[in-house]
This record gives sequence, C-alpha cells and structure tokens, in this order.
Amino acid sequence: MMRNRELNVPAKRGTIVRLILEIAIVCGVISGAGTAAAQAPVSATQADSPAPAAAKYSGCVMRLDADKDTLEINTATTCAKLTGKFVASDIAGHEVDLTGVLTAGSGKIPASLSVGSVTSVGKSCSSTCSLLPPRSRGLGKGGELPGKEGGTPGVAPQH
Repeated sequence: MMRNRELNVPAKRGTIVRLILEIAIVCGVISGAGTAAAQAPVSATQADSPAPAAAKYSGCVMRLDADKDTLEINTATTCAKLTGKFVASDIAGHEVDLTGVLTAGSGKIPASLSVGSVTSVGKSCSSTCSLLPPRSRGLGKGGELPGKEGGTPGVAPQH
C-alpha cells in the first residue's frame, strides 16, 4: 500500500503541474484578447459618421487685445477664434471671406473656426466680439443680480 501511494504522488503532481500550465495559458490568451480589443481599429459605426462639413464665412478678422497671436472672426452670426491655414499678418484687420469648419464653444471654451482656405481679403475693419458667452453676475448661489434691488442707485430712502 505504501508503494501505491508513492506511485500516485508523482502522477498527481504531474496533473497539478499540467493544470497550472493550462490555467496560465488560458489567462495569457484572455489577457492578449483584451489587449487586442483595446487596439482594435475604429468600428464601422464610428467610421461611417460624417466629418463636419466646411462652410463659407465672411467677417472682420481682428487680433485679440489680450493675446496678439490669436485672431478672432466676427460675422453676423458667429464669433470664433481662428485656427488652421492662414497668414495672420495678411488677414488681421480686414474683411475676410474664408472656408472652414466651425466648432461650437461651451462654458469657458470659445468657439473655434478651423480655416481650410482664405477666399478673399477685403477692406479694413475694426469690429470685435466676445469669444466667451456672457456669464451671470450673481452674488453667489441664489444671489440677486446687480440692479435687481429696485429703486434708484445712490438715492437714500425717504422716511
């Protein structure tokens, strides 16, 4: 009976070793599949979504007062920071016709217009706009806006 136990122990150890190796291989395959999925190409639904279309814009292009390297365009419907292909010294301070893709701004991020091409540069101009939308001037959470107190500013109440 001792001999039988001695013979089975190595057989059991071999089975255990094979089982551990098989588990390691399976884990490696699963790990590799996760890595491959993370590096997979863009799905068909993402690839099929159309890129934003370029449109034509006309307006006054000016340098920002705070940052002379940044240009803005002021059109009848848009105020946006210019990026893309243009020569700043050629278009700054002029009415410009251009083609580009507009990206809407939000909160603290201004709208931007990625210029594809400048169609024409016209006469001089000087109109500017505010890149960021106006914010609330409230006096804290739930505070009154200035001017909402009522009465005439600077006049003391009569008793």
